[in-house]
Amino acid sequence: MPLYEYYCKDCKASFELIVAHQHADDVVCTKCHGEKVRRKLSLFAAHSGDGADYDYDEALSSSAGSCGCGGECGCH
Repeated sequence: MPLYEYYCKDCKASFELIVAHQHADDVVCTKCHGEKVRRKLSLFAAHSGDGADYDYDEALSSSAGSCGCGGECGCH
């Protein structure tokens, strides 16, 4: 199941949920249980090329803290 990011207009909370695609728009806020929840546009990483020369271990170690947290939030 995919991981979706959401934003609640009622309490202004952002949260993530693993939800089946067919239920992705039927979500309530995990904080206030409000129904004014919208999916956020998620960012993703893509590598161009055939991947033959791509070093996945190096990419993981160099992406630590890619959100600006310094690696403390577990984003890697």
